[in-house]
Amino acid sequence: PLREQCCGKSTKFKKIDDSIHKEHYDRMHQKLTQNEKYAKKMSRIRSKTVEPVIGTLVNFTNMKRVNTRGIKNANKHVLMASLTYNLKKYLRFIIKKTSVLAQVISLKQGKCFVFSKRAFSDFKNAIVSYSNIYNLNYN
Repeated sequence: PLREQCCGKSTKFKKIDDSIHKEHYDRMHQKLTQNEKYAKKMSRIRSKTVEPVIGTLVNFTNMKRVNTRGIKNANKHVLMASLTYNLKKYLRFIIKKTSVLAQVISLKQGKCFVFSKRAFSDFKNAIVSYSNIYNLNYN
């Protein structure tokens, strides 16, 4: 007798969906409604971590509209967008090795550096000339 009030005249049934994770949703909802400080903390964390990712996906990876048919193709679209986001993020963490090493040396250190460099080059030249003499005598 109440079907018309509940469903309306045109529909013949009313469907109520619950997720298999409903108890988790209910527990989280209860946590957020009971403790206001916890709710504010969680919303700050979410705004720093999740929402920038969603904004980037929507604005830069064509996620405003998914132009595919079927849930499988839509899942592929979302998966590819998230993959590109993660690859771009990963590329920012690759360390680039510099080909030239530059240092600032004080004047006092510079004098020691020049002296040690000269001493090292003299030592290297002595070893090279000794090995050349040794090779000539050996042959």
